[in-house]
Amino acid sequence: MLRQDLVNVLRRHQEVLCPAELLAVSSQLVGNLIALQDETRMSPDLAMEIVLQNIEEGNRTAVADLQARTTAA
Repeated sequence: MLRQDLVNVLRRHQEVLCPAELLAVSSQLVGNLIALQDETRMSPDLAMEIVLQNIEEGNRTAVADLQARTTAA
């Protein structure tokens, strides 16, 4: 649910901000979240690995969605 809420917020701003600006703001938020991690529970390397894995998953999902739209059209 949180992911979808964040996507909806980004969509509300897509008419005013270009994709690069949406990426920049989102990246800053991710940086903030990494900084807030408890280093006794999660190392910076593990935090970055989580980010990398989720970037890859987001890319896979976006490509699959685009392919599905192309096939349906």
